[in-house]
Amino acid sequence: MMGAFGTPAEARSGAHANGWRMLHPLGLLVALVQSIRAIISTFISLLVVFRLLMEGQFPSWVTWAIIVAGVGLTIVEPIIRWASTRYRLGVDSLQFRSGLFFRKNRTIGYGSIHAISSSSPVYMQPFGIVQLTVSAAGATDTDITLDAVPAALQLELERLRAQARTGEAITAGTTSTAVTQGSPSIAAAVPSTSSLVTPSPSQSSPVLPSDARPESNAPVFRASVRDITLFAVTDLGFIAAAFVVFGFVQNLQDMLPRDWVRTAERSVGDYVARGVISIVMLVLVCVIVLMVVSVVTSLLRFYGFEVWRRGDDLVVVRGLFTRRTTTIPVSRIQSIVVRQSLLRRPFHLCSVGLGLSSSVSGESEESGISAARILPVIGTGRVYDVLTAMLPEWDPREPGDATEPIHRTGRGLLRYYVTTPIVVALVAAVAVGTGVIVTVSGAPSRWLFIVPLAIGAYWTACRALKSRTEGYAILPDRPDAFCSSDSSDPSEPLPHRILVTGAKGLTTFAMTTRRSRVQSITRSTTPWREPRGIEKAEMPLFVMDGISALRFTFLHRSDAETLDAWLTRPAAR
Repeated sequence: MMGAFGTPAEARSGAHANGWRMLHPLGLLVALVQSIRAIISTFISLLVVFRLLMEGQFPSWVTWAIIVAGVGLTIVEPIIRWASTRYRLGVDSLQFRSGLFFRKNRTIGYGSIHAISSSSPVYMQPFGIVQLTVSAAGATDTDITLDAVPAALQLELERLRAQARTGEAITAGTTSTAVTQGSPSIAAAVPSTSSLVTPSPSQSSPVLPSDARPESNAPVFRASVRDITLFAVTDLGFIAAAFVVFGFVQNLQDMLPRDWVRTAERSVGDYVARGVISIVMLVLVCVIVLMVVSVVTSLLRFYGFEVWRRGDDLVVVRGLFTRRTTTIPVSRIQSIVVRQSLLRRPFHLCSVGLGLSSSVSGESEESGISAARILPVIGTGRVYDVLTAMLPEWDPREPGDATEPIHRTGRGLLRYYVTTPIVVALVAAVAVGTGVIVTVSGAPSRWLFIVPLAIGAYWTACRALKSRTEGYAILPDRPDAFCSSDSSDPSEPLPHRILVTGAKGLTTFAMTTRRSRVQSITRSTTPWREPRGIEKAEMPLFVMDGISALRFTFLHRSDAETLDAWLTRPAAR
């Protein structure tokens, strides 16, 4: 008698007779951890608020009631979520359903899959289980996240996506047997998470013939510990971390005993009162601590960072304790962005990211950023050689290449860039200074007008950098590019490419994209700029992370017409 779960093999693998499958029992542990992380801050805040409101008259039964309610919510909700979650590999799509009272059903066609991400924490690795996120085009609420599934499922989804892309028939029989945990062929083929990215004919079916895409037995890029350390030291993210730490300390003061807080404040005040050297030393210690934290967190995120090229896919592997694997189809790449921040410019370092039409965030936004950043840090002298080996179809060009030089659209237009920030800063400084003189009598407060001046100076510097860096180069096509959308030969570059340079804040970038990735062009001007032929142009891209549009703050009308013709009138070129 087969019972509710069909055959004995199906029962062992958690599969139902109709093809719906449960998550691995480790999925319950993942759900519990997520629930605890989500509720613990609210739980502590409620305890603190009740204690402050009751002023020491806090009944013990109220405390226990809050604890019991918190524990109940923490345990019951993930159990219901895990028990009600099912997934199924259909003939042409991945299907997902979850929820007991509020039921959610989601379907992603294999041909619509834009990225497949997996993470394998330490406690999952011995069981060959991963947390899998399948991303379609759009925001994160269109993703399907499976908390605990066999590692072989990622390989099977890659195969089904490749078959859907090439138009091959997908039979239900092949699909059902390919993902059964009890199947000997799959059990033998399930590799560890780190081996998922090893190019092997037995692990994946190529999207195109074997000679149509580059294959290698070694990663096209591997980040060393030195590279990761350089990334951490030159990453401006440690400044944001300082504000996070400051906010955490401020909130911590409300929960610690007042005597402890007063003692700590008194100790810091006594140390600062010793003189300027003490203040400098204290600031230096804080910077060193933040740098150490940045290095440690970067090692946790990027240790063992490798990029493989497997057929039509880029496979990114990273992580020290939790190994994360992301499969990105090359055909889904919207743009390639080479960035160089202010701290990395003197050291001739840069980073490279991909613009994707879907989110690859998985568990968090930070992991998605790490997945889209295919080269965390690399020297400017070899970045384009590595990109050419990694993505030969895109044929990335270095800005200033003699064969196709950058046309600087902001040249001679500096006054248009800096007039607005200078005027706004001066008006704000006068308004703040006047208001302070009229309403405040304290001498230190009279220097507040420096704040808008400092902000205006930063704004002006960013605008001046834009005027120097904004530009474009329309890269040459093959002779038959007009009638061809894609190249089947990796030695030939994809058609209709454009290289755009610019700046975001004090970070410069060079982005390569294609005409098919640009949605439209918007040109705007003002009555006083129109007689001089000065316009603005914006060309949005369907990119969910990173730079989502080609923006030219100011450019001559002739340049705007050139870009317009490139996008809307390709036959004119």
